[in-house]
Amino acid sequence: MNRGLFLASKEKLIAAAQKFLAKGQLPKAIGEYQKLVQAFPKDVRNRQKLAELLSRDKRTEESITEYSVVAKNYAETGFYLKAIAVYKQMQKIDPSRVEFYTKLAELNEKQGLIGNALSEYRSLVTYYEQNNRIEDAVAGLEKMLQLDPGNLHIRAKVAEC
Repeated sequence: MNRGLFLASKEKLIAAAQKFLAKGQLPKAIGEYQKLVQAFPKDVRNRQKLAELLSRDKRTEESITEYSVVAKNYAETGFYLKAIAVYKQMQKIDPSRVEFYTKLAELNEKQGLIGNALSEYRSLVTYYEQNNRIEDAVAGLEKMLQLDPGNLHIRAKVAEC
């Protein structure tokens, strides 16, 4: 298939999806975006839109699966702020998933957003403490201490654990 036909089919799928959305036909719009993602798997914008639509349709697991691909792509290509935004979306969908807090902490650290990284680690430590996972809590506190070595509160918390 030549490039012109390829782009034409892409535009047709997007137009059809937008038409279904305008009519409030979310499942049909999702179907069009699924075709788009299948035909153009490297286009993360379409995959992100699919994830958003799946989330709106309360298809949580499918949504998180699609968002994960997008977030991983952004992180691997150095677009940390975009990856952070996608992980925040995932965290909003399912705040109980510890791995989102961990990933957000790591990405914020890479981006140089130490305060945000500390906040994510703090949430992680709280979760671990509430679930009697003391070793994991200490590991989180130690990461916090690496980011903020002069913080006496964190030092005291490590000693407490």
